[in-house]
Amino acid sequence: MKIIRSILVILFLIMLSACNASPKDPTSFSSKTVGVTSEAIASSNKDNKTELVKEKNKKEWAVTIEEGREDPETYLVQLEGTKVERFLNAKKLISLLQPKEDKEKYRDSYVDVGRVQEDGGQVAFVLDLFNEAKLIIQIYDLDSGNKVNEFKLPYNRPVISPDLTKYLYEDKDRTYIYDTVTKQSTAIHLDGSSIDIDDIHLGQFSPDSTQFCFTDSQQNLVIFDVSNYRFIKKIHIDSGMAIVNQWTQKNQLIYSIDSMSVNKTYLLNLNNEERRLLGKGMEQPLMSRDGSEVWFEKLDSPSNYKLNINTGLESKVASITIINENMATPVQWFYTANDFSKYESEIKVHQIKASSTLPSKGTQTYDAKNLVDRDSSTAWCEGVNGNGEGETIVLDLGSLQKVNGIQIINGYAKSEKSYRENNRVQQLKLEFSDGSSLEMNDFNTRKKFKEPIHTSFIKLTILSVERGTKYQDTCISDIRLF
Repeated sequence: MKIIRSILVILFLIMLSACNASPKDPTSFSSKTVGVTSEAIASSNKDNKTELVKEKNKKEWAVTIEEGREDPETYLVQLEGTKVERFLNAKKLISLLQPKEDKEKYRDSYVDVGRVQEDGGQVAFVLDLFNEAKLIIQIYDLDSGNKVNEFKLPYNRPVISPDLTKYLYEDKDRTYIYDTVTKQSTAIHLDGSSIDIDDIHLGQFSPDSTQFCFTDSQQNLVIFDVSNYRFIKKIHIDSGMAIVNQWTQKNQLIYSIDSMSVNKTYLLNLNNEERRLLGKGMEQPLMSRDGSEVWFEKLDSPSNYKLNINTGLESKVASITIINENMATPVQWFYTANDFSKYESEIKVHQIKASSTLPSKGTQTYDAKNLVDRDSSTAWCEGVNGNGEGETIVLDLGSLQKVNGIQIINGYAKSEKSYRENNRVQQLKLEFSDGSSLEMNDFNTRKKFKEPIHTSFIKLTILSVERGTKYQDTCISDIRLF
């Protein structure tokens, strides 16, 4: 009996061992499985690091409309603190993106920026073919530069959703939404005489592109479900002509009412329908991406303003919105890590020479080449005794070039401390190969010349300086030509 019992125990142990070795056992890991798992974890960590780098490199950009012109220009502007770091002309941008056949096909069109995705990934251009009374929408991927979509709409400018997939437009007294995913237009059936087609086109999409808000003739804000094509709710507001300025967050929007010649702007909570008066006489209000400020214009004022949402304090915006001596009003913000420098039509400098250079300190150099490295944290600093007045820089362009303007980042812009401690240029003379010259005393923003200058070199001479608090060295951080 003991022998039989022992045999049974041995057989049981053998069977149990076989089960544990079975490949079907989910807890049994081979060395190959462990390797695959490790690779997956490493890949996930790499992706996370890439996303962190992208997030760190994101910059604040705005779509702006230039003021003071009969035919205003649209720009994509990168803001760095209190100054314009760079900007792209919309017409030049699409000219760089469009293939040759499109340029020929749409050569008579008027081009404008319809909208940019919130992450700066894609842009929708509206091509107005006024001779043919039709609109062409072209969508480009700004990372690859490739066109990803193109379609035709009736000759009425559409309202475009933030994700660029929906286009609300009017055709023959009816309102439609074109969906780029389904490639179909769906009519919006208006349920009542209080809704006017013209009012709908003054509305705004929600940030997630699933809803649309507009005003009706009975002083209601109407919320429409774009996905299911149905009305969600109406919120009654004060009497007067109202307009939805911006749907800022999921449950928050800005609207304005013009009543008895007084324009009032409100911030509305869509959940509890509570509203807050932001101010009076605010033109084109636009909330910042983080929701802390509202930018706006004032009637008959040559400046932009911003309102601090938390403190209620209003302040005039510095010249960061001035382009080519004209004010440019922001109409949309976007936040992106995309490198748009490849779309800038900057003129490359062939060689650069300086009359003197401050000796290097360790790894820190002050060479003239720092002026054209597109890095404002590096600088050229002159190296003579005194303040550097009379020192020169020569930019050799390699051949005759058409130069429309210049941007000079003044001082040692590495930090506020280095900027204060070193001299800055107060007045600068520019001389060109055609014999012409001009003087500059305003720096940091791009300056467009009155007329394009055809030159093969630019010689810059320091005429006067603004003294630093510690050093006598005069520095310039960056020079860009366009």
